[in-house]
Amino acid sequence: MKIAKVIATSFYYRTIRHNTELCGNPPVYTLHSQKFTNDEEIKKLILFNIENENNCNPGIPVDLILVNNDVGNKDGNDFISKFNGKDITNGKIIVIQNNNNGWSYGAYNKAFQELKDNYDYFIFTEDDMIIAKENYAKIGYDIFINNKNCGFVSYWGLSYNHDSLSLNDSIHAHGASGFTSTAILKEINKKYGRLPHSDFYDKKYYENIILEGEIKFTNSILKMGYSLLEVPENNKLFEPAYDLMRGIKKPWKPSKFSSYIWVFKKKFRKAIYEFLIYFKLYVFYKKIRKLFLKY
Repeated sequence: MKIAKVIATSFYYRTIRHNTELCGNPPVYTLHSQKFTNDEEIKKLILFNIENENNCNPGIPVDLILVNNDVGNKDGNDFISKFNGKDITNGKIIVIQNNNNGWSYGAYNKAFQELKDNYDYFIFTEDDMIIAKENYAKIGYDIFINNKNCGFVSYWGLSYNHDSLSLNDSIHAHGASGFTSTAILKEINKKYGRLPHSDFYDKKYYENIILEGEIKFTNSILKMGYSLLEVPENNKLFEPAYDLMRGIKKPWKPSKFSSYIWVFKKKFRKAIYEFLIYFKLYVFYKKIRKLFLKY
C-alpha cells in the first residue's frame, strides 16, 4: 500500500491574518492565520512542513508530494526543487512544478495526474495547514476502509452550504483536505477529465476558484453516490502553520455560544452589505473605510 500526501504550495505572497477565524456552516476554525509575505517566510514555511513530517509517525509510510504553483519566482522555484528525491523519516519527497490555475485545487489535480499509477491513496492539504499528528495517515485510512461506501475523509471537517448554491451542490470538505483512494479519484477523472478546479488564478476570480475547486472537488464525490466523512472531533489532526509556529492552540470547533455570535455577525454584515448595494452607497462606503484605515 502506497500513500501520497500532496501539499499545495506557492511563492505567492499571502495577506496577513494574525488570528485563525471561524468559517463555513457549521462554523469551524479553519480560516487559518498566516503571515507569509516574502520569499524567506515562505521558505521557512516549506521547511516547517518538512520538519513536522519528519518528526511524526503517520502510522503508515507516506511520501511527501510538494506541488509548487509557479508564480514566476525563480528563486523560490529553485529552492523547492532541491528537495526532490530527498528521504524523509517515513518516505521520500517528490517535487512537482505546476502553473497556478485553480490554486491549491489545480495543484491537487497536477499531483494526481502525474502519480495516479504510483499510489493507492492520496492525502490533500495546503502548506499553511499542517497535518502531522501521530497516526494521521492510519486514522484516515481506517475510517475510509471501515465505513462502507466512504468516498472521502475530511481532515478539516465538512461544510453544508454556500450562499450561491443549493444544499445538494454545496456540501464539501473544507479546503478539499483529507484522505481518499486512487480508485475514487480515477472515477472523478473519468467523469470530468481532471480533478475539478478553476482555470483562473487571479484573485479577482476567487469565487470561481472556490466554487470550481474547493467545493466541486469533494462535492462531486458525494454526487457519485459516495459519502463524505469527518475525522472525529476529539481527534483533531491539523493545526494552522502560523499558529503552530507561535505555539498557539485553537479548538477545531467553537462553543455553541461562539457559533451563534458568529452566525449573527455574518447575517448582520450581509444585511448591511445588501442595504448599501440597494441604495448605491457601497462604493462610497469603501472610500470612507479606506480613508479611516489610514489613521
